[in-house]
Amino acid sequence: MNRDEKVQKQAAYYVTRLFSGELTASEEREIQKWLNEDISHKREFNAILAIWQHSEVAYRSTKRASHLKRSFSFAASILITAITVYFLINALPYFSPASQEVKRNQLLTNKVHNPIIMTKAFQSSVGEVRQVDLPDGSTVTLNTDSEISVMLTSEQRLVELHRGEVFFDIQKENSRPFIINTGEQRITVLGTRFTVRKNTAEDSLKISVIEGVVEFDTLKTNTNKTIRLLTSGDIATYENKHKKISLTRANRNNQQPGWIKGVLRFDNAPLSEVIAELNRYRTKQIQMVFAQQEQFRISGVFRLSDDDSVLNAITATLPVKVHETEHAIELSKK
Repeated sequence: MNRDEKVQKQAAYYVTRLFSGELTASEEREIQKWLNEDISHKREFNAILAIWQHSEVAYRSTKRASHLKRSFSFAASILITAITVYFLINALPYFSPASQEVKRNQLLTNKVHNPIIMTKAFQSSVGEVRQVDLPDGSTVTLNTDSEISVMLTSEQRLVELHRGEVFFDIQKENSRPFIINTGEQRITVLGTRFTVRKNTAEDSLKISVIEGVVEFDTLKTNTNKTIRLLTSGDIATYENKHKKISLTRANRNNQQPGWIKGVLRFDNAPLSEVIAELNRYRTKQIQMVFAQQEQFRISGVFRLSDDDSVLNAITATLPVKVHETEHAIELSKK
């Protein structure tokens, strides 16, 4: 293996570590030191990072590798890492959408100085709302049971949304866009306020723009590719199964989601929808043990910290009763 191949493989390994969500502080210092040692290190790192950003294939392969590394022994993890590195170096230039936009030899001669400012994973537990202040002045707020990975460099701001819902209040920087990758979609902004919710159960993505402009891209290279510009008040829901996007308008513009302040708002919402939303914040789930649930609707503002007020409001306004068991709270007709 010659020197160029060694640098290439090392860069690919470091990129996989950056997006694994498991990067330690010592590894971060190690990567920064390696990047500063030689300009060729920065060139190769940027090349593979560019491929990664533009390719859902890279995201999926790395997620599989990360899962396998946790599941097998140390020896197996070394093999998986080697396979991932090999795939990044050899397969992505041919399968990645980026290969159709930027030639690999152009990437390899890129002399951009792109030092890492921050790389870190954040997550919230069930029922927790967590605010994170980023070095660029932006703020991200994680709703219940959510997880992201953040990487900031001198030329880009990148977030991987692994699960859940996040509110983004992004500091405007014309020369350094803020990019959110969700696996099959990419959201690009310069400065705006919006929420992104990744619904794993329904295999869908929901974007609610509160202020500014957001570019939504499905990262497809075929005729199913979708690119939409979303403006203040737009709510876009993308269904992965049907490759379809639907657009609606918010009733109130320029308003943060209620959960940031610890409340949930419902306006004539079906009871089933209300219960599903409440269950996102609870370890003991609410179950409805009766049919024709859609005929019951509810409106109101409820504090997430006060479970009793929500259940009391439901039983006071609807013909249902509450029965608590060891493992769940059951709602049945009176």
